[in-house]
Amino acid sequence: MSVNLREVSADEAEIRLDRWFRRHFPGLTQGMIEKLCRTGQVRIDGRRAEAATRLAPGQWVRIPPLPA
Repeated sequence: MSVNLREVSADEAEIRLDRWFRRHFPGLTQGMIEKLCRTGQVRIDGRRAEAATRLAPGQWVRIPPLPA
């Protein structure tokens, strides 16, 4: 697996990062998402992000290799 980048679309604006992850990766638990954010593996536009961060259209989310 490798690192991926995904752009936030206009219809996904103003949702929380953890909810965005749950929408795109339903197999991830809240605890896993929190850990990925806490360890700095998830980034928004190259910066560390917290799970409660609100997304804006056009931002890029870094998605680390995820567990199976």
